[in-house]
Amino acid sequence: MDRRDRKVMRCDTRKLILSSVSAALILMTALSLVCGHGLSGIGSETIPARAGAGSTMPSSSPGPGSPEVNAAAFKGQGRLAFVCQGLLYVLDGGTGEIGELTHGSVDMANSLGSLHLGPGRAASQPSWSPDGHWLAFRYTNGSQPAAESLWIMDNAGHVIGMTTGSFGQFSWSPAGNTLAVAKDDGLWLVTPNGTLTGDMRRLVPASASAGINAAQAALSTSFAWSPDGKTLAYSVTLPFYPKNSEGPSDALYTVAVDGGQPVRRLVTPRDGIIVAGWWPDGRGLLYWLDWDHSGSLKADGLNLYSLQLGNTKPKLLANGLTYPEWLSLSPRGRLLMVTGGDRMIWHNKSLAMIDVASGSMQELRNPAGCVALDPSLSADGHRIAFVAPRDEGKYSDSIGGTGALAAWVASRTLWIENADGSGAHPLTSAGQGIYQPLWSRDGSHILYVKDNSLWLIGADGGEPAKICGRITTDDLTAGNFGYYGFISYDNQMAWFQP
Repeated sequence: MDRRDRKVMRCDTRKLILSSVSAALILMTALSLVCGHGLSGIGSETIPARAGAGSTMPSSSPGPGSPEVNAAAFKGQGRLAFVCQGLLYVLDGGTGEIGELTHGSVDMANSLGSLHLGPGRAASQPSWSPDGHWLAFRYTNGSQPAAESLWIMDNAGHVIGMTTGSFGQFSWSPAGNTLAVAKDDGLWLVTPNGTLTGDMRRLVPASASAGINAAQAALSTSFAWSPDGKTLAYSVTLPFYPKNSEGPSDALYTVAVDGGQPVRRLVTPRDGIIVAGWWPDGRGLLYWLDWDHSGSLKADGLNLYSLQLGNTKPKLLANGLTYPEWLSLSPRGRLLMVTGGDRMIWHNKSLAMIDVASGSMQELRNPAGCVALDPSLSADGHRIAFVAPRDEGKYSDSIGGTGALAAWVASRTLWIENADGSGAHPLTSAGQGIYQPLWSRDGSHILYVKDNSLWLIGADGGEPAKICGRITTDDLTAGNFGYYGFISYDNQMAWFQP
């Protein structure tokens, strides 16, 4: 890699604190039948949660209060998995049924004597399989932060697949019911097959280097499925020999899921690689270049590159923060992303539409006096939903006070525009304090977060409907507003649309 491509940046003197959690192996035994609790929904009757006979669910105490759920307003919108007070719920828009998957009448500590289940245990990162039959999620024992497990449930509430030990990223194949998991000993594929653990197969062994143990290597590994589900792209840190090198290097590989040897696509001397995704046609890869493996530099934004398979010279696309939620791919080969360095999200953030093959970029105009955040492309790639908060300026310290923070959060409004930037207009009826809009598959509705709850609104406006809440216990107006303003709700919800 030509190091002249690097962008000279002004770095904040504060270092990004990265939390790395090492996990211990947990002895798992089958639990008895788990009974769920119903919810009193707005506009719906109390419906008992479903749990299949012989299911094995993590047990957890109910939160301080059940969430309000408006099943009628979500009718016909697929299935919504969401976490509230650490418990995982599923709202079925077809039947109106509400299931609570993680609370049971069995005391898990009795079955797993070494575990002490105290306050703080929680589900997170729900993820639907492509056909909506399986739901994977992370489960954490709050009294023992290292004790995490990955669960896979079917629609009846049966636990069919489960894995324990150190693991990082996990992601479903876009073309089948196979889950890729970065574990402490490599990259694994897990396919539910009717047994407790499912069909587990290690696709790629861990590549631990000097100074980096296997668990750290797995937890830092990034990967992405090809659009057809036949190939995985992943990055590894190569063995580091201090006497002969200035620092560890990363390599970018692809490997066929049905077997075969990994193919090395690129090596970045001294620098890290964060896999961002594939071209929509599967002919190339997108990755962030993590300069010197520096957490502080990463916090202020990295360069995003595009590499055509079979080529050794990547194209520099743009610089921006590395949040996956700020990248949205069009089926026509274009990438919508938030551009602009500096870790503060209230300044120097704009949208750009980029051709991933040629590298050509169209910068989209921000609403006057605003930054543009949380972009989402409609499924056909024709329209964009995004959030436009007030631009506070690069050196502004006005976000520091509680009142000022509340005012800035309130300035977050929902906007719609065409993919070429034309026709930009706010959906004022959506309200204020908007986060992370998501399009329905048919483009008729937008799901978004406001007031720590999930709301649904027509893409052309109209009155929004509150679907469920509260999602988390955080009060965004009291200082718990994320990392320099950034908050992701991907770990709290997943929307399946048939």
